[in-house]
Formats: sequence, structure tokens, C-alpha cells
Amino acid sequence: MALRFSHLTVLTTLAILLAVVVMGSCSEPPTASDNEEEGCDVNEEYDPEQDECVFITAPQPDNQGNDPADDLEPWDDESGDGVPNRYDNCPFHYNPDQIDTSGDGVGDVCDNCPDHANPDQAFSPDNPVDDRGVIMGDACSPVGEYVDTFTDSSNDGVPDVMDLCPDHYNPPLETGCECPPGDVYCTQCLCQCPDDIYPCDGCAQLDSSGDGTGDACDNCPDHYNPNQTSHSGNPTDSRGIVMGDACAPVPNNIPICAEQSETFEVIDIDPNVYISLDLSGSMAELVPATGNSRMQEAKMGLDQIAQQLHGNIRFGLGTYPHPTQGMCTISHVLDIGHYSMSELQNTWSGYHPIGMTPMFASLDDIRQHNRLHDPSDPHDNQREKAVLLITDGVANCSSGNSQQNVVNVISDLYSDGILTFVVGFNIDDPSLQAYADAGGTDEYYLANEADELADAITEVTDLLIGCRYELQPPPEDPNKIWLSVDGHYLPMGDSHYDESENTLVLDSDACDELRNLPGDNITVDIEMGCVSECVPEEPRGKCDRWYETCGREIYCLDCSPEICDGRDNDCSGTVDDNCTCSAYLHPCETTEDCCEPLHCSEEGVCDRECYPAGAPCRSHDDCCATCDAVGGEVGECLEG
Repeated sequence: MALRFSHLTVLTTLAILLAVVVMGSCSEPPTASDNEEEGCDVNEEYDPEQDECVFITAPQPDNQGNDPADDLEPWDDESGDGVPNRYDNCPFHYNPDQIDTSGDGVGDVCDNCPDHANPDQAFSPDNPVDDRGVIMGDACSPVGEYVDTFTDSSNDGVPDVMDLCPDHYNPPLETGCECPPGDVYCTQCLCQCPDDIYPCDGCAQLDSSGDGTGDACDNCPDHYNPNQTSHSGNPTDSRGIVMGDACAPVPNNIPICAEQSETFEVIDIDPNVYISLDLSGSMAELVPATGNSRMQEAKMGLDQIAQQLHGNIRFGLGTYPHPTQGMCTISHVLDIGHYSMSELQNTWSGYHPIGMTPMFASLDDIRQHNRLHDPSDPHDNQREKAVLLITDGVANCSSGNSQQNVVNVISDLYSDGILTFVVGFNIDDPSLQAYADAGGTDEYYLANEADELADAITEVTDLLIGCRYELQPPPEDPNKIWLSVDGHYLPMGDSHYDESENTLVLDSDACDELRNLPGDNITVDIEMGCVSECVPEEPRGKCDRWYETCGREIYCLDCSPEICDGRDNDCSGTVDDNCTCSAYLHPCETTEDCCEPLHCSEEGVCDRECYPAGAPCRSHDDCCATCDAVGGEVGECLEG
């Protein structure tokens, strides 16, 4: 059966009885004179118990869908407003203008959501009431069928419509507040919202990868993969969840769109790192936690680095001031190259604090004499190059050693392709950040003791020691790249894709693993997975106003039931889905498009038929023949 637009406003059983008693015979239209003594308006009645005028409620369909309006004589006029029952959009209410702001076939005077299209007039008993005393429909209520903030399938305190894992228990990281007693619209994560309308703060759940799927149900919780694709053959993780393509250790059945092989040469890995070491007098101060001088702690930290990295880093060394001449002198000690652990440790073992802090002079010497370059090295142009500036104070000695000059020379080094990493040793000064910014490294490191200095230098070298491969063509999906050597796949977490450089970068552990393989040259095979077709998620409620579609947040501004008006009213992603018929004056192609008893007019809109003799009318245009109405009053259609 086609949808009829004689749906009614809501009421209680008691209200039905009151309406019948007050109105008496329904054949007489309510007018202002009916309640003149009480001063009630049209469509209001005087309630002696409340001693005030109240909106006239009307019968509503029962739970079997039987509509009292169906029992009215179609060509009678129940409300006396001049519109026959079969065409009256509020048959129990006086509304000769038939205004229908929302265009849903229900007139404003009896519509429980006059500004929202909701032909079904559905409502939840707990919905608030509007200023007429009518329970608001679900389409316009702060809560209800279309904005379901009640349903919480996983019982974790987050409603399904906002839950990153609606079927898994994953409570919010922080709840908003305690709900006020008796507030049925409030949940712990929603109660910060004004008037309890969602979304709002307090419902955030753990999502380490930031892809819109919570860790509790994410098949790759540490990898961004909003599509959550997973192919057969992927292993299961410790939770029993089949791993997603973005973190599968091997591609198996995952489609591959590009492959390439690269030669891994051990000699190409080692970067050039020139240490500029502070030997100023303040390095004689004691470190409270150890009782050693800063100089002793610095040398012990460097000893650890020599032991760990002597074979993987090509070191150079300079000091400020000179280790024997002191004051404002500087020294260049080691050219860039490979040195044994003992050679490095013996170089600085006899250093003692002396003189001032000619930092600028030391850095300028590095640039002027190209200390980071080795003309005899055939791979010099391929190596990463960086200055490691270790200091416990600010530049001094002369006007030339100003902070601005230090910043300038570091900027010049960066322009030459040389990074400057800064370690503040027992000092934290704003100048250190200025140096790091100029050197292209964004942040500086702090250390007070030997172990902390060694950790800082290790962190720096980890950034420099990495296998880099330019990918051709660029990967379709940077989250699906696998590397293998002789069929042995490296863990996916051992590498990352640098989009700005279009390079795949292996971390130091992965490089070490390749370095320890036999042979000078190794072939690394790279496989790049195809982009998975994105399938948008279905809204979780009848009109879910906030959901993820392929990782893109959608906020539905018009949350209402679907009607045939050429728009996607219910935010399902489909225009006019589940639409049975078009309402009065809505577009149509044939009469079958229109809700009964409307027909499709020559103008292509759903319109009324002309009224037969005996039907109520207000003008000749209403009738098939003529109308006997005078002066705008309700009349009757005459025989033709």
C-alpha cells in the first residue's frame, strides 16, 4: 500500500478522551468562539484541571498501524477548514492554509517536527515536548531513533554511533563527568554536551594509528589502515584477529602492483659525523649525581659510542678551545674516516677543561675547510653528513662568537646539505633550540651523565644510519611495502616510507641485519601492494549523523527520514532510497510516483483531483464545477 500523509500528532489515551468530550460532534470546526470565554486560540481547548488552554491532541495510529484518519469520510471535512479529509494534511485540526514547511505531507499545525521532514511522525516516549506540549518526533528530538545515543552494544560507556569498536569493549580514555540524577539523555561520555546533543568531548577511545578504528578491533592497531582490508593467508595476531594487509608480515595473496630490486652495499650506509666537542673551563664542574666532572662524564659517554659505532660511522673530531693552547683557540683533530675503537678513545682520553667557548670559530672551521668531505672517498657524495655539536655553555671569547653568528654558520652548513645536531651537556638554554632550528634538526638533546650522552648520540646516529631506496613508481599504498632478501621478509616495522623524498628508509637494526649477511653486495627485493578498493561503511542507525567513510569524517547536517525530494535526507549515501511515493507538490513523472490519492499533474508535480459536488470548498478552483462559498468562507461544491 502506498504511504498516506494523514499521519497524526502524538497523544496519550487520556488526551483522546478529552478531545472527544470537548469537541463533541466532530462535524463542527473548532473556532476561536468555541473557547471565547477562556480566550483559547484555534486548535486549543480549555483544560479546567490545568486552568489553561492546551493544544488539541488527536487520535493516532495504533500499534497495528490502523490510522483513525482512514475511517473518516473522504469528502467530508472533519476539521471544518474547507479541505476534504482525503486531502487534508491535518484532518483533525483546523488549518485552511495547509502550510507544510518540511514538505513531508504533514501540516505544520499537527506535525511533531514541523521543520524536519518526517512523514512517519515516529517518536520515542522519552523525547522532550515542544512549546505546544507535543512530544517531539525522533527526527527533531535531541535523542531518539535518528540520533541514537542510547544503544551501547558493548556496554563500554560509548554509544554505538560514536564507538570506534561498537561490538568490542573499549571504554573511553576519559569520561566527561558524572550524569545528573534522572537525566535519561545523559551518558558518562556525553554529559558535557549542551542540551545533551552529540557529538562532544569525553568519548575519545584508544586509536593508536589514528585511522578511525579503535585498537580493540583494529586488525593493524599500529598501522594507519582505515579500510581494514585483509586477504586470505594473512596470519592471526595474539587476539585471534586476522591481520590486516597493512601489517601482514608477508604479502601472500595481497595484490602486488609494483616490484623492484636494489643492490645493498655495506659501504654506502656509513654516514660522516664530525664531533665538535666543548673543552671550556666549565666542563670541570662536578655532576652532582656521580661526583665526576662534566669532562669525565663526557669522555665516558664518547667511549661508549666508540665501542658501539666505530665500524658503522665515519668520524671526524674538532675541539673548542684547543686541548693544550686554551683560551679562544680551536683545533681540528681527526679527518673524516673509519677509526678503531681504541684510536677514538685514545684521542680524547687526555682531554681536560681549558679556556673559553669559541663555538663559532670551531663551526666556521668545519665549513671553511670542508671537514665533512673526504676527497679520496668514491662514495663521498652519497653519504649522509652531520655535525654533532656537544656544549655545556653559550658561545663566548670575542664579538665574533656571538649567538647570531653561530646560528648563521649552522644555517650555512645546512644550505650545504650538512645537518647539525645539538647536545646540551648539563645545560638547557634557549640558544640550543635556535641552533637546532638552523641546523634542520628541529630539536636538541639534553644529557647530564655519560649514559645519557651516549643515548643522545645513538639516537642521532639512528637517524643517519639507514638504508634509503627511491621507489619507482611511487607506491599506491605506502602502508603496504614488503622487503625481502633471498625470500626472507624483514619485519614491516623496520622501515618507513618518506613521502617527501619518495624513499623507503630502513632503520639501523634492519641495516645491521643486512650488514651481517655474507657478501659485499646483497639484492633487496621490494614489493608494493595495490590500493584496496574503498567500501564506505553503512550508517549504524537509521540516520547516523557521525560516521567514517573510508577514513573521512562525514557530518550529516540534515538528519531526517527519506522522502522523494531528490536529496539524501537520511544520510545513507543514496538519494531517495526506500522512498515509496512523493508528497503534495513534489516532482513526479507518473501518477504512480505520487502518494494516494494525489495524481501527477501536467506541470509534473503531485496534485489533488478536483472536488466533486457536495465536497467542502473555498473557491471555484477547488471544485470540478463551481463553489458556492462567499467572502472566503467554507462552501460546498455544486453540480456541474
